[in-house]
Amino acid sequence: MHMSGYPHIDKPWLKFYDKYNLELPKLNLVEYLKQKNTSRGNKIGEIYYGNTFTYDEIWNNSDIASRVLSSLGVGKGSRILSIVPNIPEAGFLWFGAIQLGAVTDFIDPRPDSMDLIANGKKTLEIVKHEKINFIIALDKCYLAMLKPIENELKEYGINDIIIVNTTDSMLKGKAEYMKDVMAYNELRNNRNVNSDIKKLKNYQAMLLKIKELNQFDMLLKDSIDKSVLNVRFYHDLVKECKNARFYNVSEFDLPMYIGHTSGTSGSRPKPIVLTNKNAISNLEQVINAKVAADEGDSALHILPFFAPFGAYDNYLLNIASGVSNIDIPEFEINEFGYLLKRHKPNSIMTTPAWISALPSYKFLDNADLSFIKKIIYGGDSMTAGEEITLNKWLKDHNCSVVTEKGYGMSEFAGCGTYARANYNKLESIGIPLCDTTYAIVDPEVDDKLVPLKFKDNEDRLFGELAISSDVVTSGKLDDEVIVAHYQLDGASYMRTRDLVEMDRDGIIYHKARKDLSFPRFDGYKIKPYEIEKVILDNKMVENVAVVSYYDDRQKGLMPRCNLVVKKSLNEEEKLALVKEIVYSQIIANPTTNSRQIPSKFIFRDRLPLTKNNKVDYNYLTKEQLDGNEVNVDVEQTNLTVENIHIYYEKINNKTKKRIK
Repeated sequence: MHMSGYPHIDKPWLKFYDKYNLELPKLNLVEYLKQKNTSRGNKIGEIYYGNTFTYDEIWNNSDIASRVLSSLGVGKGSRILSIVPNIPEAGFLWFGAIQLGAVTDFIDPRPDSMDLIANGKKTLEIVKHEKINFIIALDKCYLAMLKPIENELKEYGINDIIIVNTTDSMLKGKAEYMKDVMAYNELRNNRNVNSDIKKLKNYQAMLLKIKELNQFDMLLKDSIDKSVLNVRFYHDLVKECKNARFYNVSEFDLPMYIGHTSGTSGSRPKPIVLTNKNAISNLEQVINAKVAADEGDSALHILPFFAPFGAYDNYLLNIASGVSNIDIPEFEINEFGYLLKRHKPNSIMTTPAWISALPSYKFLDNADLSFIKKIIYGGDSMTAGEEITLNKWLKDHNCSVVTEKGYGMSEFAGCGTYARANYNKLESIGIPLCDTTYAIVDPEVDDKLVPLKFKDNEDRLFGELAISSDVVTSGKLDDEVIVAHYQLDGASYMRTRDLVEMDRDGIIYHKARKDLSFPRFDGYKIKPYEIEKVILDNKMVENVAVVSYYDDRQKGLMPRCNLVVKKSLNEEEKLALVKEIVYSQIIANPTTNSRQIPSKFIFRDRLPLTKNNKVDYNYLTKEQLDGNEVNVDVEQTNLTVENIHIYYEKINNKTKKRIK
């Protein structure tokens, strides 16, 4: 067979698949999921703090959600803002909205800061820009992100807010949650203190948490009583709507999800609209690629709903495959190892930073990890050495599998390639999914696609990835174009801005981002030019360059900021400037996110330049830290920002001294 040399025409990766050109059922997502689980009605589909939900119970709860939402006026085309983490109600209400033909718009449920006004402004920006009609919020998020803007919401036309609690679906109330409080506190304690002191600290932490919860309940009740909006608890609405009816909307091409990624021309989260068709195509392709775990297995549901990778390739994939989701609503990154040890999930989807840190957890030294049957990472890459080291550590702990990996973007539901079996090469990101086509195009041409082809003596082809698939978003929100599409050989493609190499088997190796972006340790994508633009607005700043560095504490990448200022500053003035940038330009800015805060600020006389007189980002990335940086520590979980510390850390003879 004659080969053209163009990957998008030859599709060499298809030789790895037994089946491709999949037939998609013309259903809405909930109908599709029910069809996939016709024989699993009494099987466990969800696990949450001592409680379990069978598939029949998941569908019943979804119907209840449809009745509740319909009674409030939600219907085809309605947009519901969901500020809810990974708890059962988040999924039930999403499915309930899909059955009504409504769109659920998931945003990050973590308030950015202790500044409630700033939190509210950021939420209001999204409500207006994305034309929200109804809001569902976790009780914490209501207080931190909605209460400050209730008058503005009412003026805009929002009348109803549904409040959900993290404890509603806990079989044993707060008891199971308190177990985690004590366990997490033990992880944070000094391992050298004696066991009696540890027990005392754990007990004190539990009592403090109980006190906090009781105080919170009182504050929440008072806030709702004084609200200008119709704020109702979901559990109360469920009781009121037992006999309500709803009409199921079964439309294959109807939008039903809005997720978010980083901005392009600005820092406001970029909305990604996905339809039932996009979702079903994604699930069919990843199931065919054997990404899913085996029926009856359990998996950590730890990746968030507002990121399509979390909503689709974690949560929905498990439901479609008969795998039990173990819901994890709140955690700190360094507690990932504890979650594995406690829940013993058979399947894990994670980031490189989380799993590469596992060997450093002392309490896992003698752990038996034979329960792990599949472990997949995405969002960033590992070096060959890191992969080899991790796989050896897993083997030494009785794990019989090696790490697999995937690559994707929010614009196509989080997954476009997968690496397993004989195409799980070191440092690769795998091959395209079966109904997904990749073209390698000239990265220097921006206004159209110029495809590249293999030369006769070339084993790898270098260029920018462009993708065509039923999974790819239409790229539009109302009449606004969010993601541009390009035509190539009769098909529609979107550019990824990722520079890659592809070998002649179709196996892909990620090399860089055209916009110099990189993922933080927790998977959040940092785009340097977005932060630079914000920081440059400070009248004291002359020039700025943001690059990544490896943070030992977070065990992954973090942003560091190189600053050139307009006049000489002493140490106290530098601290004051960094504080101003962090609080005034990032925290208080409705278009930015606290995850974009650089954790180190380096003051320089000038920025290094390349031979072409451009900022030498490569030099800055490779430059070693010397301890003279201004540090910014943001204490946070995946739900809250608890505190921010800004300080110097002088290093002299291996002794650290903090100057507040």
